[in-house]
Amino acid sequence: MSKLSVAIALALWLGVATASPAEPLRLTATTSLLSSLLKDIGGERVQVNVLIPPASCPGHFDLRPGDVAAISRSGVLFAHQFERFVDRVGEVAGKQVRVYRIAVQGNWLVPGTYVQAAEKVAAILSQIDPAGRAVYQRNLKQLRLRATRLDVELQTRLRQAGAPNVPVIGSEMLDPLLSWMGLQVVATYGRAEDLTPAEWQRVTESARRAGARLVIDNLQSGANTGAELARELGAQHVMLSNFPGGFANTLGWENCLRENVRRVAEAVKAQKQMKQ
Repeated sequence: MSKLSVAIALALWLGVATASPAEPLRLTATTSLLSSLLKDIGGERVQVNVLIPPASCPGHFDLRPGDVAAISRSGVLFAHQFERFVDRVGEVAGKQVRVYRIAVQGNWLVPGTYVQAAEKVAAILSQIDPAGRAVYQRNLKQLRLRATRLDVELQTRLRQAGAPNVPVIGSEMLDPLLSWMGLQVVATYGRAEDLTPAEWQRVTESARRAGARLVIDNLQSGANTGAELARELGAQHVMLSNFPGGFANTLGWENCLRENVRRVAEAVKAQKQMKQ
């Protein structure tokens, strides 16, 4: 065989080894954030079905008949640690369903945390689909670079807006994200049904002592609590989303994080202008 023939054969073999499979892996993800991560790492090798609507609370979601069927068809379910229904998946969708809980603490919108989750997902996909390991590792490497650049860019934007050390109160589901933004979180609160009168007093008193003029709410937890707190304090109510797609034009992790940063930066600027 000539050198040219060998080179062509090698190129064809490499192409087959790294190309997408004829049929992409059919995966099911509990949330839009996990779906974004699976697509970032899996690329064209995966097809992802999402169970929970992005504006809904994953911790209070329950399976519908169509969801059970989707899980059964894919045979693979990726979840966080907080979805209550996941423990019953084997019972309702069949014991053959493989469930992968991604155990990464913190808010996954934070770039470093998102990368930690991505590393676990890349390892799992490599086990499920060994032929795609090179693709998954390449995509993981690209994601690390992208996350680092995004972190620097958004931190610069937040500093320019004056966000560092601004006192705020916020939904407990957002605490790690707000801290990453450089905000001083003086108190956090839970969902409306969990907020006792004593907790309400604690939060409002902490806000007044610190001079907090921003109440930062989590879309998936409901807006009533934060809106009521803002009214009582005479503060500005800011709504963020913990999951891509919760707001218009926020599909994917990066778009969701950018929109959250934009909302906080604009709110901080508005408060600083009011003080001038």
